[in-house]
Amino acid sequence: MKLIDVVRMIIKAIYDQVTNCLRYNLHCMDPPCITSGMLDRFGLHNYSSKMSFWKAVEEIIEKYNNVELFKGRFGLFRLAFHHDIEEVYRISGTDVYIDVLDCDIVKCDITPRSHVLRVYLEGMYGNRITLRINIIMLVKMAIYENPYFRECLEGFVQNPFQQQTITTLLQCILAILYKHKSIFDMLFVKRPKDVNEVLKKSSLLRRYLSTSEQ
Repeated sequence: MKLIDVVRMIIKAIYDQVTNCLRYNLHCMDPPCITSGMLDRFGLHNYSSKMSFWKAVEEIIEKYNNVELFKGRFGLFRLAFHHDIEEVYRISGTDVYIDVLDCDIVKCDITPRSHVLRVYLEGMYGNRITLRINIIMLVKMAIYENPYFRECLEGFVQNPFQQQTITTLLQCILAILYKHKSIFDMLFVKRPKDVNEVLKKSSLLRRYLSTSEQ
């Protein structure tokens, strides 16, 4: 299975999970980004195709786990990928997988063992993790802060490797951050004027854009 196709599935799964958080009014503190049970919706129904997917996930983790996203005033921020086999919870009668804490809100079914991928934004100061937030929770917060962000996200999910949709998503993120000077001061040593300045500070985003141009 091609890594680029797996990345597309993960991005779409994250968007679906965020949409479900909003639809069911869930807390979504630490839900999975994708599980084995969610792979059916992507046409991966048998054991071998699902194992091929998770093997590709391990390749992505080997290449990109803990990759630096950008350096800030108080250390650096990175993406952390966590793939494990664990007990998972879903809303009864659906394939919507959620954080166990949300089983207080909706009725849940339990699957004893499943492959699970979670993605986090982590803030690091030296060797110490000072911040860790599930990417689904982070995106959900961004939509609450600015509902228009959902439109930017939808465009990105439809074309995650198109330069224009990537740039538009970054512009939407900056628009949200512009409203919060304290957050800007925490994230950036110098306030970026535009997307180009953000890209100068993030080797990961530059690599992602170069992939989209290929």
